[in-house]
Amino acid sequence: MRRFVLPAFAGLLLAASAFGQAQPPHETRRPSLSAEPTPLGAPKPSGEYYSILNGMPMLLELHHDTVVGTNKPINVYKLVIEMQVMNSDGNLEPEGLQIFNYYTAKALDPTNDVNPYNARDCAYWNRIVLGEMANRDPKSHTWSYIQLITAQGARVIQTNEDGPVWWSDDIECWGSRDRFAPF
Repeated sequence: MRRFVLPAFAGLLLAASAFGQAQPPHETRRPSLSAEPTPLGAPKPSGEYYSILNGMPMLLELHHDTVVGTNKPINVYKLVIEMQVMNSDGNLEPEGLQIFNYYTAKALDPTNDVNPYNARDCAYWNRIVLGEMANRDPKSHTWSYIQLITAQGARVIQTNEDGPVWWSDDIECWGSRDRFAPF
């Protein structure tokens, strides 16, 4: 009887996976829709503390928005990153968690910014990581990913189209590699 149970169970699993629907991705947004705009003249964050998001870039779009209250044109990037567990401690993030990040294409104060080209750098790293993953040798022991680094207290501007977005002065992007496969 035992020799019939295992094949039957395996057949049920195979049938379930063939006809089951794929789990839709989970989505979250940064900054949150409830984020309050930062008052004009507020100081730039110190940069002492950061939030680091690691993962596979899924989408990068440039939007032509307008600022709430003035309707002044402002360009905003939407960078979607699917969360990737790095050097896992065993506490897995939700599979398929896609984080939608919004930031300006231009710095608020480019003359006093360490790198006024942060938004351009994110597009650059996005391109490199996607290219490396598309051409990745299946025998390679490393996986490329992008890091979006956001300063604690990153300043927010409110747009009519995309809602709250960070000033690009307060974000940075990097490409990197990990020796563990994404989950």
